[in-house]
Amino acid sequence: MNKNTLILIFIFPFILSSFSPLFSIEVGGHITENTTWTPDNSPYIIIHDIYVDPGVTLTIAPGTIIKLTSAELSEFNHVDNFYWQGGEAEAKMIWVDGRIIAEGTEQDSIIFTRTPDIEYYHWGIIYLSPQSQEICKFKYCKIEYSCMIGIAIGNLLYGEISVDNGKVEIENCLIQNVLHGIYFRNSIHSASIIDNIFKITEEIPISQALPFYIVIYANNIDSVPLIAGNSFYGEIGITFYYPGYYGQIIYNKFYDCTRAIYITGDETTSHNYNMYIYNNRIYDCHNGIKVYDFTQDTVYIKKNEIIGYGDGIYASWSNVNIADNYLDSCSIYMEPSCHGKVYNNIVQNSGYGVRASGYQSVYNNIAVNGNTGLIVTFRNTKCSNNVSINNQYAWGGYFDGYFDNCIFIGNDELTQFGVSGTPHFRNCVLDFEIEEPCIDAGGNIWVDSLSANSLFVDWQNGDFHLIEGSLAIDAGFDTIGYYCPFDLDYNTRIWDGDEDGNIIIDIGPYEFGAPQLGGIYGTVYQTENGEPLDYVLLKINNEPGEFEFSDSSGFFEFRLPAGVYDIYASRVFYDDVVVEDIEVIDGEFT
Repeated sequence: MNKNTLILIFIFPFILSSFSPLFSIEVGGHITENTTWTPDNSPYIIIHDIYVDPGVTLTIAPGTIIKLTSAELSEFNHVDNFYWQGGEAEAKMIWVDGRIIAEGTEQDSIIFTRTPDIEYYHWGIIYLSPQSQEICKFKYCKIEYSCMIGIAIGNLLYGEISVDNGKVEIENCLIQNVLHGIYFRNSIHSASIIDNIFKITEEIPISQALPFYIVIYANNIDSVPLIAGNSFYGEIGITFYYPGYYGQIIYNKFYDCTRAIYITGDETTSHNYNMYIYNNRIYDCHNGIKVYDFTQDTVYIKKNEIIGYGDGIYASWSNVNIADNYLDSCSIYMEPSCHGKVYNNIVQNSGYGVRASGYQSVYNNIAVNGNTGLIVTFRNTKCSNNVSINNQYAWGGYFDGYFDNCIFIGNDELTQFGVSGTPHFRNCVLDFEIEEPCIDAGGNIWVDSLSANSLFVDWQNGDFHLIEGSLAIDAGFDTIGYYCPFDLDYNTRIWDGDEDGNIIIDIGPYEFGAPQLGGIYGTVYQTENGEPLDYVLLKINNEPGEFEFSDSSGFFEFRLPAGVYDIYASRVFYDDVVVEDIEVIDGEFT
């Protein structure tokens, strides 16, 4: 590719407003030796494209202001203004073949912005090319009003920061009013996007353009990217497109987004990585978490809170484990093409509470105050210890399997379109008579609203803990080894709640009188400085599904049955660590 070989670093004194420095520096062309830009000389006005040559580092000091020459972005002129025309586009960019280090501070951020400061004007991009072999850093930066650069027909460089070298740290930055925020192409080697704010306050005036804040589209991944602690306002939050569909999306917040998290994978290839979507908060988004074509590895969706409308969690043609999530006014939906587990989730005020079909296990879930509580399809779905209460319809779907140890009370009707299949009710709490084609498989308990009060703490308000003397204690259909070893509170399951010497599982999501599981808790520290380390992936015995992440203070906690365990810890930019032979005793934390 031909690049502009002109070297331009001009200094022009001119009169500015009273709050601006007397001098600014107009820059452009190739930077051929290590260079530092400082606030004493800013603002730096980029009037020609900047090229940081291979082996060269451009360092930008805290408090420095960089203004890139911008062009009008509109339906009619974005092609002319944002494509190279004879070597340069009207909108300017920074092309990095070497390294860029832009590290501001909380008090003195670094600013990348436009000139002239006119509505709908945008500059090009900051491009980290494949020739850049070092990790580039952006910390405490304000980066605004970028667009894209077209370098050839069909080859568009998107992103305020377009990452083609796969090596970048972006932390504590404000990224706003962009066509695309951060765009990964080609490869990911060491990448983290942490504690940033993404938002749009100025309209993007292209009808076919829908801003994406983070896009992963990389076909060579040797280190899973970490996206943690960020806040997203509006538009589309995080998108992983085939083939770049592995990552850790944790502790982020999304507000009023069209799509919060969207994953589409490769249905034919395994890269021996898994996707972790953990402890995110998603508010008033049309779509919360969507996963497609993730069949060779597994997506783990755990401990997220989703309050909004539309699909809360949706999966198709994927291996997905959905656990410990709270959803309000949205649903969990796993299509028949999915494999996995849905457990320990609470869903309320939704159109369809928990909807699962195919080869899935559905247990310890509560669906209340919605349209349809449980929708299960096909015989292969295992459905046990779930609750459907105060919904318009108790359940739905074509089901030939067993509802084991479930609770169906307070619903207006059984199903919306009549019973499909031959659902078997075994050891359930019910407030309706079982009639054909439903099948009474034995062990069921029938209640009305008055007698239900003698079973549960407060069933009408969603508290299904069993009270002493409840008929649901030790009344479940019990097969040792068939159930997971914990209930919705992560207490021991199965337990002899009535102390008659027979250990039998209870009906419902909670086990009466059972002790809390033991566990492991602690804090992750950095060996270099002794400071706590956030966002570390910790796995028990290196099992991908037995995991937690350390929080912003480095703290983590596992609930585990008695035993001896190893903890595997990993995080981008750090060496992995294994801590071996940690003993857990029932009811105690180590």
